[in-house]
Amino acid sequence: MRKRYKVALWSLGVVALVGLTVGALFYALFATFYPSVPDAKYPPALNLAQAQRQDLDYFRNYFDYNKAYSPAAREEAEKLLADYTAQAGALSPAAFDLAVSRVIALADNGHSTVFMGPFSRHHNRLPCRLYKFSDGFFVLRARPACADLLGAQVLAIDGHPVKQIVDGMFQYSRGPRNHYDQFKAVFYLESPELLHAAGFAQASDRETLHIRARDGSEHDETIVADKPDANAPRVFSDSYLSPSPIDGEAKDWKALLPRDARVPLFLRDYENPFQSIYWADKKTYYVQFRSNSDEPGHPIGAFVDRVKDEIAAEKPNTIILDLRLDQGGNFTKTASLMKHIADHAQHVYVLTSAWTFSAGNVSLALAKFHGGDKVTIVGEPAGDRMRIWAEGGDMVLPNSKLDMGFATGLHDYTKSCWGEPGCFWVMYLYPMQLKSWMPDVRVPYTFADYAALRDPALDRVLFTLSKS
Repeated sequence: MRKRYKVALWSLGVVALVGLTVGALFYALFATFYPSVPDAKYPPALNLAQAQRQDLDYFRNYFDYNKAYSPAAREEAEKLLADYTAQAGALSPAAFDLAVSRVIALADNGHSTVFMGPFSRHHNRLPCRLYKFSDGFFVLRARPACADLLGAQVLAIDGHPVKQIVDGMFQYSRGPRNHYDQFKAVFYLESPELLHAAGFAQASDRETLHIRARDGSEHDETIVADKPDANAPRVFSDSYLSPSPIDGEAKDWKALLPRDARVPLFLRDYENPFQSIYWADKKTYYVQFRSNSDEPGHPIGAFVDRVKDEIAAEKPNTIILDLRLDQGGNFTKTASLMKHIADHAQHVYVLTSAWTFSAGNVSLALAKFHGGDKVTIVGEPAGDRMRIWAEGGDMVLPNSKLDMGFATGLHDYTKSCWGEPGCFWVMYLYPMQLKSWMPDVRVPYTFADYAALRDPALDRVLFTLSKS
């Protein structure tokens, strides 16, 4: 009896020790890679100059949290911050936000950023929404004041070619260029307030757009901006591809495509971030991820389990993994599926674009590394580099309320970052030595494709399958 008691006591001790060790590891993981930032304790600002000085003083904490700066870049950023601090009170709110953006941009890292959703609601915007296709920026959504421009290509703003503006505004972003072009550039182009502060617009409340209409004719249109709207929908421009109403959008917004348009599969049911379908006649299984996390009403774990069950039941020859609109989340939610997806088919085609970002890129890397020659990447290049800083959290400046993301964890998909400062511990569980994730077959997505309801990347894969 006494022996059993000692064994039980010893077992409980081991379980407790293991529990404490695991708990300590989780605490250390979160403290290291998801730290809490200090509270901003300042008295109410009496004027703009004091408000901006307080914000810039609080911003200094950013250098301690964002690990993506190289030593030289941090030194340059600190000097630039000192210059802007000397200008406090002389900067307009838009110029101030761009100033902070420029300091952050010197980290040259996609996850070290001003969050563009809050940023866009902080500044005025045209009553039309743009989307970047491979052949330029086009109007896909509009209010009545801009409705005549639906489907038009914007060629210039206030006499500046769009490319010149997009190139010039890149200094406020940096990081992977194609992701900036796809994701961030539209927020700048749509805001005369920001373009005026940067020297590209003549006025802060309107823009004169030089456009090419769908009939090929060109002319100028002067459009007055809407005032900042704190209640604007929380969406990025990928949502404009769907003609369906956007949650929270005013009723007078109109999409280019009719609501009943039979859009390509990857744009259907846009509120559902996860889709799958099996084409028995082609023995091909298609699965789409537009996120790597739970979304409202759509738990990702249940979807991943369903995909695994469907693949096991159908035993497809080919799997098409669509990551073109996967902007990230928690890559561990899908890591097991991505590591082994090529084990369940003769060939896997992975579709990518500049929207493929963050955890979406980890999914791409896992599928390609573990699938090897069985995996073919099709589409446009993914939206980040193969060595990045991610994880982290955010800081909000006390007066301007500018919301900024900092990065704390090093990811390297070309080799293990074991032993390097900042290496994200979870990556030790997913070592990779990937040479490239550039598309094996490049397929651009043009405005003409969109307007004609074509999906050229998927069409290319299905055509290839039909010939095999």
